[in-house]
Amino acid sequence: MKEELYPNKEKYTEEPKPSAKIQAKVILAKCPYAYSKSDNLFGMRIQKFGSDWKRTWAFKIDAERAHHEGYDKERSHGTFDPTSEYPGCPYCHTINLAQCACGKSFCFKIEGESRARTMRLTCPWCGHTGEYNAVGTLDLQGGGF
Repeated sequence: MKEELYPNKEKYTEEPKPSAKIQAKVILAKCPYAYSKSDNLFGMRIQKFGSDWKRTWAFKIDAERAHHEGYDKERSHGTFDPTSEYPGCPYCHTINLAQCACGKSFCFKIEGESRARTMRLTCPWCGHTGEYNAVGTLDLQGGGF
């Protein structure tokens, strides 16, 4: 699996309508900018809108609680665009999301006015540094602390 960035740089003009029956999950990610590298885990609430998943909320969580709630076992496939209400990472407030070859997700900041489709990033889960490319969809998974 290659490393992937999200969101794609295209702007979304219309907020999708939620499905009639609300489907929601929590996917885990880490923030490489958090003050403590051992306390940088956060949950992203995703909700089904039509045929796709959207990020609606994010919150700090510790590994023990995430495991107890079963968040470390969740898997989802989609674009994971943020809704207009999505607050971003609870540590650094960015809405950008990347997925490492290890399968885990993390946030990242874009420095300056960069519109590059490829960025060099380091995964806070496994420490791998590599070139990350913008993509349309991701396969996100839970923990494996």
